[in-house]
Amino acid sequence: MKVVNLKQAILQAWRERWSDYQWAINMKKFFPKGATWDILNLADALLEQAMIGPSPNPLILSYLKYAISSQMVSYSSVLTAISKFDDFSRDLCVQALLDIMDMFCDRLSCHGKAEECTGVDTMPYWNLLPPKRPIKEVLTDIFAKVLEKGWVDSRSIHIFDTLLHMGGVYWFCNNLIKELLKETRKEHTLRAVELLYSIFCLDMQQVTLVLLGHILPGLLTDSSKWHSLMDPPGTALAKLAVWCALSSYSSHKGQASTRQKKRHREDIEDYISLFPLDDVQPSKLMRLLSSNEDDANILSSPNRSMSSSLSASQLHTVNMRDPLNRVLANLFLLISSILGSRTAGPHTQFVQWFMEECVDCLEQGGRGSVLQFMPFTTVPELVKVSAMSSPKVVLAITDLSLPLGRQVAAKAIAAL
Repeated sequence: MKVVNLKQAILQAWRERWSDYQWAINMKKFFPKGATWDILNLADALLEQAMIGPSPNPLILSYLKYAISSQMVSYSSVLTAISKFDDFSRDLCVQALLDIMDMFCDRLSCHGKAEECTGVDTMPYWNLLPPKRPIKEVLTDIFAKVLEKGWVDSRSIHIFDTLLHMGGVYWFCNNLIKELLKETRKEHTLRAVELLYSIFCLDMQQVTLVLLGHILPGLLTDSSKWHSLMDPPGTALAKLAVWCALSSYSSHKGQASTRQKKRHREDIEDYISLFPLDDVQPSKLMRLLSSNEDDANILSSPNRSMSSSLSASQLHTVNMRDPLNRVLANLFLLISSILGSRTAGPHTQFVQWFMEECVDCLEQGGRGSVLQFMPFTTVPELVKVSAMSSPKVVLAITDLSLPLGRQVAAKAIAAL
């Protein structure tokens, strides 16, 4: 049989059930003299034949994968071919295309101006969302699927990113945290922490501000929600919160990335007004703590402001006009109030798990100590917890570079 074009060669290989290796050898026989496969549009021809039916042709797809791995075709030609596919109602075909892109997405590079780079249209990943379904249901379903699998594939991460754009940072983070708190199986909560941490990397800085500045204070100050902080979901949430705090603080540059700047943030409040510095105007968090008459006697000094709780030396070492610093300082102020209260419950246990995770990460070499935002007055209360009553923990949670820190550490160790 004489082969006159690529389509005929591909169909012959499919009919005779050639292996990918046998196909590559015969292709070079059909088109000798070092044919340039990109000029012949090999990737485009393979994808056209592979995507004819309702589901992809696995044999022809294996030819394309072999061509990619053996560098018969360039990555840009494959991306160009993929960008021409527009029938996103065929889920299996879409999944196959995403799997192909996973083969080389980490090897792509782009140099020069945008107009000088490959003119590949961006795939409309928003079309991957199921039509006529509430986005909360979509978020719940996709998270349940990745939790069951134990990993996040490229298709799922694009759906998460789309939902983050559509719902906003607070909606996105709050609903995923609710899914975490629903889990009662320890192995699933630990898996969920790792998955959520990877998902939150879509916009870690803003997610951390929402998680530490809104969601955690709301859970810790509302007694009707304390039951959700019990083990194992409470332990998992404490771990996730510390990981996000350390990641954001260690990589914080004060500016959002180019990708993050594209996202609308109408739902993110002004953290300067949310957590004011002066003593005259109490912060929103402290007003929240003092608004409930039943809790007025539980929390010690609920009207304290950030500047009256942190020592002058502590305030001097950090830029308190930075939103992340302000949120961390107010969170530790809340933790200090809970530890100094006369009522114990799941919220006090959560605080213990949070602090234990901070110490564990510090011992493992975690970069960027968020413990510097903890008031020194918290140390004596914290060491009363049996799990943290050791000199090693006291030295880990106290800033020994400051004179007052050394004095507090010495008194706490002497009282053990």
